[in-house]
Amino acid sequence: MAVGLGCAAALVLAGCAGPGSPPTGDVSPPGSTPTAASTPTSPATQSSTPAPADSASAGTCGPNQLALSLQSRPQDSGMGNFYWDLRLTNTGPAACTVEGYPVTTLVGAAPNVPVGSASDTEPGRWYPVAVLALAPGTSAYSLLHLGQAGACGCPLVPVGALDVTLPGWDTASRVATPNPIEGCDDDSTVLVRTGPLAPAPVSF
Repeated sequence: MAVGLGCAAALVLAGCAGPGSPPTGDVSPPGSTPTAASTPTSPATQSSTPAPADSASAGTCGPNQLALSLQSRPQDSGMGNFYWDLRLTNTGPAACTVEGYPVTTLVGAAPNVPVGSASDTEPGRWYPVAVLALAPGTSAYSLLHLGQAGACGCPLVPVGALDVTLPGWDTASRVATPNPIEGCDDDSTVLVRTGPLAPAPVSF
């Protein structure tokens, strides 16, 4: 369809594509060139940083145990691509575990309903998929790679939130976006790719 072709033509510049397309290359500010061999620079070890753990040591975190937030990364954005950190914090009284790739769906600002395609995955070039044990008060992170909807030739809709679902969840948790963006009001355009849950934010 016309929308899919228009977006495919803008793939390299805009970071948007039809389902099944390969992940778009990362775009960083001038002078920074991340590659597939990039090594993460994690923040100094803190008591709030989770570590890979045996999944038998704690149950899987449910939607009611995690507080979600999004932080923008303007220093890593440009050329039609931008990045957010999705943070999941254990607000429950006991440890629990998370693993794998979150699935996200953009939510229209009005009406307040999901729009467009669900997210695709961006393989972890900085962190591998691992079981993370979250003690109360600790967090896990997923790097979200987004494309500008305006470059995809799709019907645009204002977006003010994301619905987030983790592996094993039956229901989604909703989180407000750091700033208003536009989504595509069609199911053929993938605007968001999620990285695997990790013990710290990715540092390019």
